[in-house]
Amino acid sequence: MSYKVFSKDIFIFLQGEKELKKFIHKIPILLYLILFLTIFTSCVSQDNVSEKNIEDKLRIVSLAPSNTEILVGLSLGENIIGADEYSEKVEGINKEAQIFRIGDPNIEELLKLDPDIVLLSGHVSYVAKFEELKNSGVEIINIETAESIDEIYDSMLFIGEKTYKLDEANKMVEDLKNKIEEISKDNSDQSVTVYFEISQAPYIYSFGSNTFLNELLMLSGGTNIFQDLDGWISPNEESIINANPQIIFTNVDVTGNIDEIKSRVGWENIDAVKNNRVYYIDKDYSSRPSQFFINALYQMNDYIKQVLNEK
Repeated sequence: MSYKVFSKDIFIFLQGEKELKKFIHKIPILLYLILFLTIFTSCVSQDNVSEKNIEDKLRIVSLAPSNTEILVGLSLGENIIGADEYSEKVEGINKEAQIFRIGDPNIEELLKLDPDIVLLSGHVSYVAKFEELKNSGVEIINIETAESIDEIYDSMLFIGEKTYKLDEANKMVEDLKNKIEEISKDNSDQSVTVYFEISQAPYIYSFGSNTFLNELLMLSGGTNIFQDLDGWISPNEESIINANPQIIFTNVDVTGNIDEIKSRVGWENIDAVKNNRVYYIDKDYSSRPSQFFINALYQMNDYIKQVLNEK
C-alpha cells in the first residue's frame, strides 16, 4: 500500500520548498513522539488493570499460620493454593489448598502448583531449601518472626505491599492501634504481677522483655515477673515461687495443664494459686504474630481487671 503524502496544496501551505524540507525533517521526531505517547498510555491503562485485578489471580503458598492469618485478613484466603498443616484450620482459607508439612514441604509438589508467591517464616537455612523454586521464577518471601507489636505491623504492611493490598493492610494496622489505645488507656499503673508459661514442666519456658508477649502484658495492665530478663527464657521453679505472681497465664494447650500447675510442689504458696487465678490464654492468639494477637490482649486484660476490681 502506498500513500500520497504531499500535494500542491501542501506545498502552498508550507510556503515553498524550504519549509517542506523542514517539515520532512521533523516527521521522524513526530512519529517517535506519537509512538511514545501511545506506549505510555497503554502502560498506564495496563497498570491500572493489573493493580485492580492481579490480587484475584495471585497464586499463593503460605507455609506459616501467622502469614496465612494475615493473608485471610487481606481477603486473600481464596488465593492460597498451598499451606502448612497449622494453617489448614485458619478460618477463611481456601478449602482446596494443598497441605504441606511445616518446615519440610515437598518442593516438587510445590513446583507443580505453579505459585506466584511462597510466603515463609524461618531461618536463612530454611529459606535456602527453596532455591529451586526461586530459580523457577517463584517469588520467595521470608517474614522474620516478629519480636514486637511494631514488627507485626511491619509484617502486615510488607505482605500487603507484595500482594497489592497495601491499603487494606494499612487499615488493619490502624484498626489494631485504635483497639489497643482503647484497651490500654486505663492500664497505666501495671500493679498486677504476672507469670506467663509457654512450655510446661519439666521444660518450663517463659519470656522477658523484647518480646511481643511482654508488650501485651504491659498493655493489659500487668507486670511480667521476668521483665528484667531478655527474650525467651527457661526459669527455674524457685524463681517463680519467690516472685509470687498474682496471676499465672499459660498458653500450653494440653488437657489438665492448669490443674498440673496448681499441684506443683511449693506452688501452693503462690498468690495466683492460692486465689485460683491460673488462666489459659488461647495458644494461637498468643503465639502467632498476626492481627489476632489483639484477642490475646483482650483475654489478659479481662483477667487482670478482675484482680484490680477486687482490690
